[in-house]
Amino acid sequence: MTERTRKALFDILGPRVCGARVLDLFSGTGALGLEALSRGAEEVIFAEASPRMVKVILENLKRAGFQKKARVLKAQLPRDLKRLPEGPYDLIFITPPYGTGLGQETLVQIKASFLAEGGLIVVEERKQESFSVENTPWELVEIRKYGETALYFLRRKDGARD
Repeated sequence: MTERTRKALFDILGPRVCGARVLDLFSGTGALGLEALSRGAEEVIFAEASPRMVKVILENLKRAGFQKKARVLKAQLPRDLKRLPEGPYDLIFITPPYGTGLGQETLVQIKASFLAEGGLIVVEERKQESFSVENTPWELVEIRKYGETALYFLRRKDGARD
């Protein structure tokens, strides 16, 4: 995600970040979770498959002084979703590598109970990729496009259960 897109995302999220419990899936360098912490998130759980990126996230957390508000897990997603700390989370970021289909796969496997009442899931995909919320407990609230990137904002469907 570009810096411009990240800024736009957090401008949209606004005050909902402050005090939030955040799950950052496919964390990469941890930029989204770190931005959430800098804007007052209570806690961020980072999940990333690459050992090298896990190390980068830990270094970035230390540099920013956020180690006590974060947990970093080496996780192969979506397979390891069941290993993640239980929800509910107020914000869930799903930002897989483009062209892998892992965003869609992960979205299908996330339980409704992972998202708090009134919470949001934000999925980043390349805007040319197909995206669907069929057969999920999620409903599409909004789509924002920035260059080649599409951000999908989702919430739990009324009455959705695990």
